[in-house]
This record gives sequence, structure tokens and C-alpha cells, in this order.
Amino acid sequence: MKTLGQHNRDRRAAYAAMEMMNQPHPNGIECPGCSKELWDSDPMMTLASNPPQKNVYCPECGYRGYRLA
Repeated sequence: MKTLGQHNRDRRAAYAAMEMMNQPHPNGIECPGCSKELWDSDPMMTLASNPPQKNVYCPECGYRGYRLA
């Protein structure tokens, strides 16, 4: 069995990992403007389009657009 302290440390680590996933981060797609890597603007949000999309941006050149989810 875990102690209360161990449980709380594990849960804090899980919340921190979830928070990191919710922050903008690189997505491995090449920017059409400058060929650097695009970032997901709001990774936890999927647009209600058909097909579903996500907002992307390029921190290098300022390009903004969408990618299929």
C-alpha cells in the first residue's frame, strides 16, 4: 500500500504532466511559411469543424492556421 505522502506526490506529478500537455508545444509539422516546426496553439481544444481541426502557429515567422485533428 502507498502512504498518503506517496499518493499525493504521484497525483501532483500526474497533474503537472497534464498541465504540460495543455501548453503550446511543437507538433512535428513543417511550417508552410518558413519550413520551421509548427506548434499546436491550444492542444486540448479541437475545433468543431468537419473534419475536426486544431489551431497551429509558427513562433519563427508568425504563421497561423489549422491542421486536421
